[in-house]
Amino acid sequence: MKQRRYDIDWLRVIAMLGVFVMHSTRFFCTEDWQLKVPAAQQSDILGLLRGFLLSVWLMPLFFLVAGFAARYSLKHRTVGQYLVERVKRILVPLYTVGMFILVVPQNYFDDFTHGRTSATFWQWLPSYYLTLPARVFSLKDYRDPVNLVPYSFSGHLWFLQLLFIILLLTLPLFLLLESARGRRLIDRLAGWCARAGGLFLLVVPLAVFEVALRWLPVTAERTWADFLWYAGFFVIGYIIAMDQRFTESIKRHSWVCLALWILLFFGVGGLFTIALGYDTDPGHGFSLLFVLWRITQSIISYSAVMFIMSLAAKYLNFTNRFLTYANEAVLPFFLFHQTIIQIAGWFVLPLGMANILKWLIIVAVSFPLTLGLYEVCVRHIGFMRFLFGMAPQKKQATAQ
Repeated sequence: MKQRRYDIDWLRVIAMLGVFVMHSTRFFCTEDWQLKVPAAQQSDILGLLRGFLLSVWLMPLFFLVAGFAARYSLKHRTVGQYLVERVKRILVPLYTVGMFILVVPQNYFDDFTHGRTSATFWQWLPSYYLTLPARVFSLKDYRDPVNLVPYSFSGHLWFLQLLFIILLLTLPLFLLLESARGRRLIDRLAGWCARAGGLFLLVVPLAVFEVALRWLPVTAERTWADFLWYAGFFVIGYIIAMDQRFTESIKRHSWVCLALWILLFFGVGGLFTIALGYDTDPGHGFSLLFVLWRITQSIISYSAVMFIMSLAAKYLNFTNRFLTYANEAVLPFFLFHQTIIQIAGWFVLPLGMANILKWLIIVAVSFPLTLGLYEVCVRHIGFMRFLFGMAPQKKQATAQ
């Protein structure tokens, strides 16, 4: 039996910490969110730095790690067992504590910030539950792939919705890859990727998806371009798990990936946005600049993900008590964190102080509170572990 890939566990934990940092800064950037500081206090520079340091790799890495885990899960389970396990881990928390508790404050903040309500939270709350059945069973916009799992406002839990759709639709492909013909294909692909520069063959389908769909007008928060983008990383994660040569190639290309990440983000990105005045947001039509930028953006994100994977593969393939604890806590922490951050922000943002002080207070309050809720309300309670997608707690061996 192959040794457990502890570097993948570390990547999951690192990505979760990165998402916490990213969400705690969203109050202060210019992009829209459920809660914001006044426009005059928002920072484009912060958005640029966050984009370079976090946004280009965080969610792609989450989906890649999920694809890696899917391969190991399918190796030790039948297809039926795999699907049941995924339902327990993803859909149970999504449609219980997620829908009925965790996204409720976020939904209120979104309505309040965007002028859809001026009521207090407690005045608004009954309307959430009274209208929930109609919103849950509404499939009015198929241009938004998240709506394939009917849930009209999911906050940060869109990740779970999209992940479940992706794992369902990619399952036939994975079963094909596990066949004799599929394994021959993976063997050939691993051989190509083992050559100098061969690792970047895997970025080709990502770039194709981007060029094919990102020019269309954006009509939903999560588009079919997003679906294929994240599905691509999910499949790449599964493929990497099938042959150790992919990981060896990732480690050899480490510094090339870092160079591409930095040079393309600031060099080509600066050329497009500053020198050429090109709007890099999706949905502005098809052009040569669009094609070049989407290919560049694909290489940037892919290179960032591969560089971070290379560091983990080189230096983090070990375990300790912290990793054991943190790896189990990742999903409940993810479920709790954005709601706690926003509740903290609701009280902190109106304070008359610099943004950096507001951010430090929000982090200092929300991080331990999130961990505390997990520790007190979830970790040691069997029913709550089930609702938060966790396996039953292992019983401690009794002394003989």
